[in-house]
Amino acid sequence: MGTSEKSLLTSAERTRRIAFVLWVTLALNWLTALVKIVFGVMTQCMVIVADGLHSLSDGASNIIGLVAIDISGHPADQDHPYGHQKYETLASIMIGAMLLVVAFGIFQHAVKGFFHPREPEVSGASFLVMGLTLAVNFFIVVYERHSAKKFQSEFLLSDSWHTLTDIFVTGGVIVALAGIRMKMKFLDPLFSAGIALLIAFVAFRFLKQSVDILTDKAVVNPALIDRLVRKVHGVQDCHEIRTRGKIHAIYVDLHVLVDPKMSVEDSHGLANRIEYDIKRQIQGVHDVVVHIEPTTHDHSGLEG
Repeated sequence: MGTSEKSLLTSAERTRRIAFVLWVTLALNWLTALVKIVFGVMTQCMVIVADGLHSLSDGASNIIGLVAIDISGHPADQDHPYGHQKYETLASIMIGAMLLVVAFGIFQHAVKGFFHPREPEVSGASFLVMGLTLAVNFFIVVYERHSAKKFQSEFLLSDSWHTLTDIFVTGGVIVALAGIRMKMKFLDPLFSAGIALLIAFVAFRFLKQSVDILTDKAVVNPALIDRLVRKVHGVQDCHEIRTRGKIHAIYVDLHVLVDPKMSVEDSHGLANRIEYDIKRQIQGVHDVVVHIEPTTHDHSGLEG
């Protein structure tokens, strides 16, 4: 999809396409989760069950995403004049919280496994099941990342990171199964604990990214905007450059100093030109607010 085609994609169409991606990944995640959990319980292999629970959390995150994407796709209204995009960010926080719960549960079972080891059954079927789920995980990650870039979706990108952990986890499970087959029973709880820690790490990453958005952390380097604005004819100085938002919905506001003799009409035209240049040069900028000030205006007491 080229740049021109992206610009023609309506919010409703973007929402519909992202939802389709989530439905596909939901079906694949829950299919692999069901296979791993059932097979792990049948063979009393805790590490396979842990991997299955991780895949189950992937599916649950898809459901959260479907609800969040639908809500965040609604246009701005009187109650939400800035739109509903942050519902997508809230969904990412819910995924992070859910992952922490899953990680804690797996870690608890792993600790019990060290003190009360089991004799899991490992056969050729075990490696076949894990190999097939590994291939499915590779497909999901590539599919979601391609779609995230195509539709500029924060949630799909976050979810692809979530699914990426499944690849490392499943690879570790295969190594653990090989060790268990060689009578190293301690590898079952050991790798289960490792899975729990990896899931917790990804959860904290999700939470940090989402909190940064909700607390209006700067998104664009002010120096970049400063250079762009100073190139516009008629701008004498600029300051108080602020940005917030997320990758495909960046909000910018800044103060621009101009000749005090400039007319209101010319000032308005200058502000429009600045907005146009910023949106053209910086991808993802949704809104730009330009405060025009005369050079004689005392702004020394303002804080950026």
